Order: sequence, then structure tokens, then C-alpha cells
Amino acid sequence: MHAFRRSSILLLLALAACGGDQSTQPGAQGGAPRAMQGGAVRQGAAPAFTTFSGNASQYTVTANANGFAVTDILTSQSTQVAAGARLRFADSAIALDLDGIAALGYRIYQAGFNRKPDLAGLGYWISQMDNGISQRDVAASFVSGAEFAALYGGANPTNLVYVTKLYNNVLQRAPEQAGLDYWVGVMDRGEATRGEVLAFFSEGAENKALVAPAIVAGIEYLPWGSKLPSNAVADYAAQYDGTVRGGDSGNISIVVNSSGTVQAGGHLNGANADVGGSTQLADGGRFEMTYAGNGQSLALKGSINVATGVATGSWINAAAKTSGVFSASKPVTQPKMFPQVQAIITQRCVGCHSAHTTFPGYNTAQAGLSFDTEAQIRAQAGLIKSAAVDSQRMPFGNATGMTQAERSTLAAWFSAGTPP
Repeated sequence: MHAFRRSSILLLLALAACGGDQSTQPGAQGGAPRAMQGGAVRQGAAPAFTTFSGNASQYTVTANANGFAVTDILTSQSTQVAAGARLRFADSAIALDLDGIAALGYRIYQAGFNRKPDLAGLGYWISQMDNGISQRDVAASFVSGAEFAALYGGANPTNLVYVTKLYNNVLQRAPEQAGLDYWVGVMDRGEATRGEVLAFFSEGAENKALVAPAIVAGIEYLPWGSKLPSNAVADYAAQYDGTVRGGDSGNISIVVNSSGTVQAGGHLNGANADVGGSTQLADGGRFEMTYAGNGQSLALKGSINVATGVATGSWINAAAKTSGVFSASKPVTQPKMFPQVQAIITQRCVGCHSAHTTFPGYNTAQAGLSFDTEAQIRAQAGLIKSAAVDSQRMPFGNATGMTQAERSTLAAWFSAGTPP
């Protein structure tokens, strides 16, 4: 009976093109069941991670004949990884097993909840499937949950309502009559559970084609037990300046204020357009916004790495069919030089050149020159350079022990134009 049921289902899948040949089932809620949250997860067949130091948004992932090229958009350095690899970044992970467990997990999650999987929930189910549970088990868990019930006609919908909702939520269309009649018949006869039918829809060719564009560059998730960076909003507050590259080029400036509002603006050279947008910073320093102006509209998506002070990400101009990347960093703040200069002069010169001399045998400032204040030092900068750097005749007899490193510091200050 079981063999007959399975073969009859597979035959209709081929005819109706609305199912698949994977045995799978969805889960209750997108996240881990409460009874299982926080528990240890046995590591099994999951591939070892290839690790990268930046956020995931700092890299592009592109399929090629040998697997995938992972390219750092800041350095242009590319790393070749095999198809099926798992990548670990500073904030999240990306799975490249697009014909394997990660893809099964992504599709059943999206089929079950008609939405892009959240990173933590997907990470949990990938970990469970890595460790032996089937897609069918996941489906069975999803079917019993409140979110699923809200989408699929309640806790106990009729088979007609349930199958109609599968077409609506999974395949994003109304059912064709032949397929609808078949699947309702299968369920009316008790030949497949709700979870099994959900899994067949998830793994059918039509749904695989619908999902494929979303996972072509990998499946992002949070490994079970990890979380996004938890920095305070204030840690991100700054201005980040940089460039847009790819299908267009230009400049971009991203400003994050203390309340987490993200404002971006810049110019696109190819389109000759000034563009801008705003959004609110999300968990982990992530942001998405519409970046638009002068007839141009880009979908901007990225994140900020607090450790490096860099914002990175990607953009897509759907109308122009162009895309690319962007990167922006905090302006480099040069350390102030004068405090070092003043410390050297105070230690080596002020003993003799001060309104209150301290060097033995000196009661008044030598040659009437005092270097007690910044204004006095700057007023005599030329003399100090001549005596302490050029001729090195001062301090007299080097009685105070000015080192060559200190003279070099003074020289660098003069070469820089005596900055603050």
C-alpha cells in the first residue's frame, strides 16, 4: 500500500508539475521548538567552515566551473571554494550546498511560511538536518505550528482549502483544476499527510525554479548557537564615505546617528544622478534601503563592521538591470602631533626657557625666550627648528638629553606644517 501510494504521487507530480520526488516535511514555527531551544546539537555530517574575517556583506559569491569564487570587495582578493562548501563570516554563515541539506531547509521553510527564512530559524533547522533528521520531519514540525495554521486555513482546514493554500503560498498562483483534484484526492484517501504534501510541493520543479534566484549566491544563515553582533547602536554612529562600483560607479556617504537612523547619499556617474535614501539600522548593524533620485532607484543592502569601521554591501538597479557593490569607511583621523611636540619641549627645553626656570644655575629664561605655552612654542617655531633639528646645537651641550627620536618627531611636525 505504501509503495502504491508513493508511486501514484510521483506519477502525478510529473503530470501536474506541482510536486517533487524528495521525502520531506515542514516544521511548526520557523525557529526551534521551545523544548529544543538551547540544547546541545551534535555535530555530524556538516562540511567544515571556510572562514573569512569580514562581515558577509564584504564578499561576493559567484559560481564558476570549479565551485564558487568568494571575493573580498575591499581588497579584490578571491578565494576558490568547492560547491557544497560552508562559509563562516564575522557575522553569519553562507551555505553553498545548493543541491543539498541547506537548500532543502531553505525551500521547506519558505514553502511552509511563504517568506524568506529568518537567519536563526534556518540555522537551527539546517543543524538538525545536518545531524540526521529528514525534510519530512521538519515539515511535520512546521505543520503543527500557529504561524503555519494562520497561512493554511487554520488548525484543521479542509483538504480543499489546504491544497489551495499550498498553490497560493508555495507556487504563488491559483491551482489548476487537475492538480487540485489530484492532491485533494490523495489527502481524502489518506495517502499522504499534510506535511508530506507540503514537502512534495517544496521539492517540485516549479518551486525549485521560483526559489533558485534567491539562493544562487548561497544561503545565508546563523549557525545554531550563534547570533549576530550585539553592539549598541551608538557604536555604529558615524559617517562612512566611499564608492559605488559595478554596473555604475560613483560616491556614497552613509551617516548613522545615535538613534540608529541610517541616511545615505551620493552620485551615480553613469546615470549622472544624485541619489539618496534612509532606513533604520537593524540587528547586527545591517541595513536595507531604496537609494533613489533623478529617475534612478537602487535596492541597497549592507552592514557595518564595528571592528573595522567599514560599511559594505551590494546594490541592484532592477529597471536598468545593473548591479554592483559599495564600500565606505570612517574618515581617517590623524593623531594630533602637537601634544608630542610640547611634551618634548617641556622635558628638554622649558627648564631653561621658562618664566619659572628649573634647570640649575638658571634664574631667568635664557635669551628671554619662554616655551611654557602653545602660543610661545608656535611663535618661536622657526628658532626651535633651526636650533633643535637643523643644527642640533640645542639644548646646549644636550644637557637635558634630547634623543634623536625626539628630534625626528620635531622634524616631522615641522615638515607637516606644524599641525595641531
